[in-house]
Amino acid sequence: MKLHLLPTITLLPTPHDTADDAQIIEDWSRGLDWVKWLLGSVRARTEALLVEDTAEWNEFAEGLLRQAIGPALKSAWQSARANDLPGLIAAAARLSAQFSPAIRQRSLQAGAVLLKSTKHARYQGVLGRLREAVGEGKCDGHIAIVWAAVGHFFQLSLTNVIAEYVRLEWDIATRDAPEPAPYAGKFSIAGLTSQIMHESAAESALRVVDA
Repeated sequence: MKLHLLPTITLLPTPHDTADDAQIIEDWSRGLDWVKWLLGSVRARTEALLVEDTAEWNEFAEGLLRQAIGPALKSAWQSARANDLPGLIAAAARLSAQFSPAIRQRSLQAGAVLLKSTKHARYQGVLGRLREAVGEGKCDGHIAIVWAAVGHFFQLSLTNVIAEYVRLEWDIATRDAPEPAPYAGKFSIAGLTSQIMHESAAESALRVVDA
């Protein structure tokens, strides 16, 4: 299926340490249903992403998400904006070093789904070169790296890219729950997005995360 979507450009204010951050993100997120469509193939074809159960959500949020995935999303989005393929490859390599084998495999599988579903979009630039590098075995196609490049291609801000990644994890983890209650506060989508945006990559420790 070819993609001919003309994306909406969403502009958000620079994050500040205020109680308004979470509400700003919540208000914004209600208007991006087309982004959920863009990630629909990953939701439909991925049995489990990096967090497998809502009981693990807090541990995932404080550990893998903030220490590895968040910094990777930021680094990859910035590299995509700079048309920097080596930067994307380096971000992917750092994730591979931080992931356990089981988590690494799930991340790569989800990344492959997203690459396949967006392969017919035109004028892909650095996203197209990332796709080639993954196909040639020169880069690990982790979902966070691929999504950051895809998100930038569709003119999403870094805040958008982070929030929608966190939403994707939550949606897949709660897919089989009868009536999953949305998280509030620091572990909500908006709360975690705000925290990741405020953290610098230097604050994230390198460690291998167990499956």
